[in-house]
Amino acid sequence: MKAGRVSRTAEAAAALRANHHLYANDPIFSDPYAFDLTNARWRLLLKNGLFRKTLNSSFMNQTFGKLTGQVVGRSRYAEDLLIQAIEQHNIQQYVLVGAGLDSFVLRLASQYPQLKIFELDHPDTQKTKIAKLKKISKSNRFPANVEFVSIDFEKEKLSDALLRSQYQPSETAFFSWLGTTHYLTPETTLTTLQNIVSIAPSGSELVMDYSIDYKQLQGIERYGAFALTHFTHFLKEPLLGTFIPSDLHQAVEKMGYEVVEDLSGIDITTRYFYQRADYIEHTKAAQLIHLRVA
Repeated sequence: MKAGRVSRTAEAAAALRANHHLYANDPIFSDPYAFDLTNARWRLLLKNGLFRKTLNSSFMNQTFGKLTGQVVGRSRYAEDLLIQAIEQHNIQQYVLVGAGLDSFVLRLASQYPQLKIFELDHPDTQKTKIAKLKKISKSNRFPANVEFVSIDFEKEKLSDALLRSQYQPSETAFFSWLGTTHYLTPETTLTTLQNIVSIAPSGSELVMDYSIDYKQLQGIERYGAFALTHFTHFLKEPLLGTFIPSDLHQAVEKMGYEVVEDLSGIDITTRYFYQRADYIEHTKAAQLIHLRVA
C-alpha cells in the first residue's frame, strides 16, 4: 500500500463482505459494518441496482464469487477457531496482524470482555479505520479490552510493536493473519512467522491464508488467479507471495509450530459453501492453515 492512505485491497475486501452480508441468502459470514467501513466509491457501486444485480448474478458468483468465497471464508474460519480457542483453551489474547478493515471490535469485542484484543496495522490504514469506527459507533471510546498498535511492517518487527503494547508474551494468544501474505514475499512471511513464535508461548495458535502458484491451477481458476494478479498491480498492491503447501509445512515445523490443519480451496468449499444455491465457493488459488505453537 502507499503511505498516506488506507489499503485499497482492504477496502475491496470490506466491499465484498458488505455485498455478501447485504445480498446473499444465508451468508457464510455476516459483517453488518463492512458497508460503512469501505470507501465511498464502493458504497456507491453497492447501492447501484444494475451493479448489484450483475455482481450477484449466477454467472458472476461462479467466477468472481470465488473471490467473495475467499474473503468471507477466511473470516468465518478464523473466528470459528478463535471462539473454539477461547472456550476450550481459555486463550485470552487475540492479535489481528494486518487487521485492515475487520470489524471484530464492533461485532464481538463486548461479548468477550476477558479477551484482550490487539489490532496491528500500518498507521495510515489504522488512522482511517479508527475514524470510521468512531463514526459508526457514534462514540470516541472503544471497549476497554481493545488496543490499536501501529506498525510499519517494512521497518519494524511485529514483536517489537507488540511489546510496546499491553500484550503479555508469557500468556497464550491467538493470531489471525488474513489477506496479507499474498502481498509479501515468501521470505517476509516466513520471517514474520518466526518472529511470532518468539513471543508466543506453547499452546498459542495462528490462522493464516496463503496463495499457491497459479501455474498449479487448471481452467477458470488459473485464468482467475492470473487476472487477480494484474488487478492487484492496478491497485498498486501487487501479489508477490505463493507457497507450495508441503514446503510451507516443513518450514513452520522447523520453527516450532504444529500444523493442525491446512485446508485447500476444495476443503473450505466443502466445509462452508457446500451446494449453495448461489454457487459461491472458495477459490482453489488460496488455502487456510491453522498452526499451534508446540
